[in-house]
Amino acid sequence: MTNGETAGIDFRQYLVVVRRHIPVILILAVVFGAAAYAYASSRTPMYEASSLLLYQPQFDVTDPLSGGNYGNPAGQELQLQSAVAVINGPTIAERVEQKLPKNTERYGVDATVTYSDPESSSGSANAVTISVVSSDPDAAAEVANLYAKEFVDWRVEKDRARIVAGQAVITEKLKEFRTEAQRATSDFYILSERLRDLEILAATVTGNFEIAIPASPPNAPYEPQPIRSAVMGVAGGLVLGVAYALLREKFDTRLRSYREVADLMGLAVVGRIPIIPAQSLQRGPLVVVTEAEGRAAEALRALRGNIEFVSLGAEHRILMMVSAQKGEGKSLVMANLATTLALSGKKVVLVDADLRRPKVHTLFNVRNAKGVSSVVAGITRLEDSLQSVTPLTPTRVRTGGDGNRPGATDTNYGPESRLWLLTSGPIPPNPGEMVASRPFEELVSTLAGMSFDYVLIDSPAFMSVGDATALARYVDGILVLVNMEKARRPLLEEARDFLDLLPAQRLGVITVADRGAGHERYHYYTARE
Repeated sequence: MTNGETAGIDFRQYLVVVRRHIPVILILAVVFGAAAYAYASSRTPMYEASSLLLYQPQFDVTDPLSGGNYGNPAGQELQLQSAVAVINGPTIAERVEQKLPKNTERYGVDATVTYSDPESSSGSANAVTISVVSSDPDAAAEVANLYAKEFVDWRVEKDRARIVAGQAVITEKLKEFRTEAQRATSDFYILSERLRDLEILAATVTGNFEIAIPASPPNAPYEPQPIRSAVMGVAGGLVLGVAYALLREKFDTRLRSYREVADLMGLAVVGRIPIIPAQSLQRGPLVVVTEAEGRAAEALRALRGNIEFVSLGAEHRILMMVSAQKGEGKSLVMANLATTLALSGKKVVLVDADLRRPKVHTLFNVRNAKGVSSVVAGITRLEDSLQSVTPLTPTRVRTGGDGNRPGATDTNYGPESRLWLLTSGPIPPNPGEMVASRPFEELVSTLAGMSFDYVLIDSPAFMSVGDATALARYVDGILVLVNMEKARRPLLEEARDFLDLLPAQRLGVITVADRGAGHERYHYYTARE
């Protein structure tokens, strides 16, 4: 299988998981969306106003055509970053606080460098944006403009103070030139020129920044936005719902559908048996007879048809049914399968090879004085241990004669009988050794050589005892029964690995207690469809 096919299967599995938890996912999305909307609606509206400061380098009075610092991007960037630090610092904040009315609403200020490319900081920068957030739109605009004005004034004051300091130094130096001869020197001339330059600079100082775009009161709050919050809440609820579904699927090991069983086992589903109500079993365990028109009987007849289908072109006459654990309903299904095969005209013998917890004799209401254990031990003959039953009418199954063999005068039994039983017989002390013995193999061979169309073998649960491993050597095919209510995914994964080691061919899976069975037309499902 290619990686693309594997990815497709995984994606489909994720879709199945999500679809299975759609109600929970939708509920979480609605709850989170409603909660986000309610929370956003309850918050105080906040307004944002921004003023823009444009960086304009001071012209060099000695060279007016030089263009200031425009040819030095690094220096310009440094100036802008310094401006941001000052605006966000306490100096400008104190100046603004002194000029604001006492009843001004609380606000927040954030200055940032504005780039020519808003999506990145890689473009050129020549401005600073001062953003103010407040619950009062007028106050937000007023504070943004006041911050811009106070910063420009602060820059002008700082630059002018440096110029004044420079003028004072030059003035003191000029006082040293007392005579006419000293004043005629080039030094005196240069200092005088510098003093005039500083006087011009003091008159034209701008602080390198000017208010390019003043702030105006915003018309609508920038937050909260209930609709946007609701959309984000719905998205968050969907994400959380999907995460919940995946986590629950990971830790919840229950089986959800027969398709999941097929995928885990890597086998075709040849039968889906619904839950059989207790009142139906009270009428008799052979529901294909007692409730011939019921859902369970129909599912069992479908199972019979699928077994005949998978046997086409191959000799699958000796079949064994296994289950991973006890109490999954294997013997009940096996008894009904044998009965419906007989009702369809096949001659069938059902062998109870579960020598630990035999059930076949109780399901058919026959005696268990003789059977597999007595035949293998050489106590009785096979012919004397076979019991014939013919459940052709919806009545309680009867036995002929003494319950061990058909009575000669009982017209329901005889050479034409189609359903025969070989019960377990007395429970031996060594059941594992008995089913693995040579006499047991000869017993199965003898039954296979007789005129039966099918030899069905009921075996113990294979995860608890090793009897199924020994029995697998004698059969043509294995049917694996899985109880949807009792089995779990880890158990099936372990069972799959175990079944891979058995020598007999695995014909398919039978699901029981399948809640989806019987609601729609029966469908034969393979693990690869």
